[in-house]
Amino acid sequence: MRCPGVTMVEPASRVSIRRTLLVYLGLLVLVGGTVALLVVRSAAERAADRAYDHLLVASALSIAGSVARSEGAWLVDLPYASLDLLAMAPDDRVAYRVTDGHEATITGAPDLPPPPSRPAGQVPLLFDAVHGDEPMRFALVGGGEMAPGFDTRYWVQVGQTRLARDLLAADLVWRWAGMIVGLLVAALALAWLAVGRALRPLVRIERDLGRRAPSELGPLPSGAPRELARTVAAVDGFMARLQVAQTANRDFMADVAHQMRTPLAALRAQAELGLDDDDPAQRERSLQVVVRNAAAMSRLLGQLLSDAGVEHRARTSDAVTVELGALVTGAVEDVLPAALPRPALDIDIDAAPVRVSGDPVLLREAVKNLIDNAVRHGRPPIRIAIGATDAEAWIEVADRGPGIVPERFDAVFERFARQASGGEGAGLGLAIVRRVAERHRGTVVLRNRARGGLAVRLRIPAVLA
Repeated sequence: MRCPGVTMVEPASRVSIRRTLLVYLGLLVLVGGTVALLVVRSAAERAADRAYDHLLVASALSIAGSVARSEGAWLVDLPYASLDLLAMAPDDRVAYRVTDGHEATITGAPDLPPPPSRPAGQVPLLFDAVHGDEPMRFALVGGGEMAPGFDTRYWVQVGQTRLARDLLAADLVWRWAGMIVGLLVAALALAWLAVGRALRPLVRIERDLGRRAPSELGPLPSGAPRELARTVAAVDGFMARLQVAQTANRDFMADVAHQMRTPLAALRAQAELGLDDDDPAQRERSLQVVVRNAAAMSRLLGQLLSDAGVEHRARTSDAVTVELGALVTGAVEDVLPAALPRPALDIDIDAAPVRVSGDPVLLREAVKNLIDNAVRHGRPPIRIAIGATDAEAWIEVADRGPGIVPERFDAVFERFARQASGGEGAGLGLAIVRRVAERHRGTVVLRNRARGGLAVRLRIPAVLA
């Protein structure tokens, strides 16, 4: 269910996960396809060379078999069938040459390019060269022998242009290219489907969040992929914190309504009673009651706002280094301005500065509540002390009032719990102090003093010098 009156607007974003994935996968497929085509082209050229090299070598060997030396003269009975093998490529041009051991031409084309080297034994030599402005493939084979008094060595070189080879290689490339392109198209289609399927959990999460009412802050449905586990956990954690904040706000509004209803009703009743009373003295007494009730309600409202402020800053503020001596001095000036009559105070602050890490606003609010509680519920003199050990700092506020029975030590930290029945105040002071202590990983300790009175000590970790 969507929230009434709220329009869901898609945020403008320059980044698309789907587009990014498809671009990178497309580039990968394109690079892979290009490499595959290059590999196929190289393999096709080698295959074409192997096929026609067999014909070249067969022709050269056939001619070499017809070479003989008799009475100091070379005889070559050229088997034209050997050249017919190469005639299977009608568009190609064929050339040959037979030379003796001194590279003198016996028969054939004398201008054929020389080989880069001579083959060893009966192993043919294959090489590429240019003849007549055309690239050709040559095969060179040797025969005969050299001995004292005679030399019967000879070389047979046969060449063919590359037209048929190139056509065969191109045909192989086109056939394989068609298969590769088909595979690339299939890979891109599969990538499109895979990306859509991989992003489907995000769509489910979006739909789930879009259908929720503002009060539905439960965890997201299970079943998210492993890669989204941290994101889902972060969203669930945020929802849990939001639910805590929403619950706190709801409880705060309920507490405000409950706490303000009674004093407002009493204030109105007392004001109406004063209006209906014709006796000036009685009317004045009613007005005095109205003033006292208004002051009490103002104090209640201030403490409620202070409690809400502490709750908010406890979730959002960052820690800084705080010097407790200056903080306590400022809190005393806030609670007991110099212009008003002050109760007897005994402030004991060490000369050495005591530092803690925390929120100065929260700590000051806690100290102000401790001093205010001592003034309202206790009797002077009020003693305020600061101290520290190796790892802990503390602020203690003590009075000479009636104290609190030990059985109520835990109860007075609850919100709207007063230190004594019928006591003045909203019952939020010590609750605020405890929340501030918990925010700073500290504790609040109560103890009744030996000669009467209550001592409240706020203990928090100290910053080591």
